[in-house]
Amino acid sequence: MIPKINGLGRSFAGVAAYCLHDAPEPDDRRPRTSERVGWADTRNLATFRPERAARLMAATAKAAPDLKRLAGGSPGGRKLAKPVLHYSLSWARDETPGKGEMSRAVDESLEALGLEGHEALIVAHEDTRHPHVHVIANRVDPETGKAAKLGNSKLRLSRWAEGYEREQGRIRCGRRVENNERRRAGQQVVRGPSDRPRHWARVRREGMQPGRAPRARKPRREDQVDMEAWRHGEAEAWETVADGREYSFQHLETRARKEWAELHKRQEEMRQRLDRESRTMLGRLRIWRLDRSLRELAGAIRGRQDLVEGWREDLDRYHRDERAELGKAHGERAREIERGWGKFYRNRLVEAERRAWSVRATMREREREQARERERARTITRIVVPRPPRPRGPERGGGGFER
Repeated sequence: MIPKINGLGRSFAGVAAYCLHDAPEPDDRRPRTSERVGWADTRNLATFRPERAARLMAATAKAAPDLKRLAGGSPGGRKLAKPVLHYSLSWARDETPGKGEMSRAVDESLEALGLEGHEALIVAHEDTRHPHVHVIANRVDPETGKAAKLGNSKLRLSRWAEGYEREQGRIRCGRRVENNERRRAGQQVVRGPSDRPRHWARVRREGMQPGRAPRARKPRREDQVDMEAWRHGEAEAWETVADGREYSFQHLETRARKEWAELHKRQEEMRQRLDRESRTMLGRLRIWRLDRSLRELAGAIRGRQDLVEGWREDLDRYHRDERAELGKAHGERAREIERGWGKFYRNRLVEAERRAWSVRATMREREREQARERERARTITRIVVPRPPRPRGPERGGGGFER
């Protein structure tokens, strides 16, 4: 049994859509099929339809102040930003638990987290070789409106998983049992190469994942450009930047993981060599030659424990400096990547705005030409017929000239 907390979230609908449908594909980010879903169930909800569970849980989270007021408590306090808890329970490949066994395990895990009275959606998937079930729980209590405290939730699930395996009669994860015993005794847990946190956590602390530049929402000259053409160009630029940035960081992550592994291996060899050399007098003399301290010669010959501990502290300090330098180097490389893609994005925005301005200018010129055509069509050409000249003298019909 391996419990895994996938994290806290804001949207019940988003995580429910992921669990109740097939995995998204690159060309279909919102699949409608649900072939991988084996079965689904609910807990403490007024409906047995999984499709409505997300809406009901969202309504409960939204009504938390009213629930507090009805329970006799104060409706104040900070609003819960992430009411969604999503975790999964996985069995080994050779295990074949049925729906009843999975449901029992889910109920016990909810009880271990203190969520036995909370709303939950349970979805079992059949798309992998190992059976597993997803649990979407509402942190808001439907009775009191208070948010559940999830401190040390991973440790609580770890202790529950150990008890579950003992109940099944077979311990499949011996290191978990050993670490739980060490935690009870107040000792440091044992971590192997596969259990070490990924270097990416260290990378974030060292600044290896800088903040991403915000996406542009409107051009500088919004009234002078064609917005449809600008949005099309900006979307293409953002998609290119997103793909390139992801590829660059994946490449950097692969390279950094290799460098961190080499550094840890070299440092571990140095620590083991120091331990071996400090057990013999010749070895201590070799270390003393490197140290070049005459006052420590007698201590090196006698094998003083405080002197050996001092060497170990110096070595640890040197190793910490090495790790800090490597982390800073990776962080600087990450910032260079971010700056490069940010510059590329800004240049593409300038090009998109220039094209949108050209389209707008062409449209304005076309509109002017159409206006001139309409004006010419409305103009009526009047034909002036010349009058015949007025008769003079006898031709006027009044006789000749009279005085």
